[in-house]
Amino acid sequence: MIQEIGERPTVVRSAVLDVLLNAGSALAHPEVLERLKSLGEFDRVTVYRVLEWLVIHGLTHKVAGTGRACRFQATHPDTTHRHAHFQCNACGKICCLTDVKPELTSLPKHFTIESIELNIKGVCDNCGRLVPS
Repeated sequence: MIQEIGERPTVVRSAVLDVLLNAGSALAHPEVLERLKSLGEFDRVTVYRVLEWLVIHGLTHKVAGTGRACRFQATHPDTTHRHAHFQCNACGKICCLTDVKPELTSLPKHFTIESIELNIKGVCDNCGRLVPS
């Protein structure tokens, strides 16, 4: 994916993107660092810079988490970042809801939408099964 956008796939860029592509949900910086441990030692500042680089280049997007902490999620090439995110209040997992697309009926003249953030909070299916009826 990095080569497809004409950029150089360094070891760190590739490793961080691979972690996000295989995560299944949005990850905070410390969670990315934890998952990288099995691949070797990575500098925390370098990893953060790579996360920001991936956002700038459209390969990942930021998701606002609890306490305004950012999480990062891979942006698949066939999607735009115009969808909702769901955050479970029980386990903290954040995932994309690509079928939920926020729509604006009108926008002021000469305004252009680049991204829309819609964060939905509740209890995920997995945690919901753990709650006694």
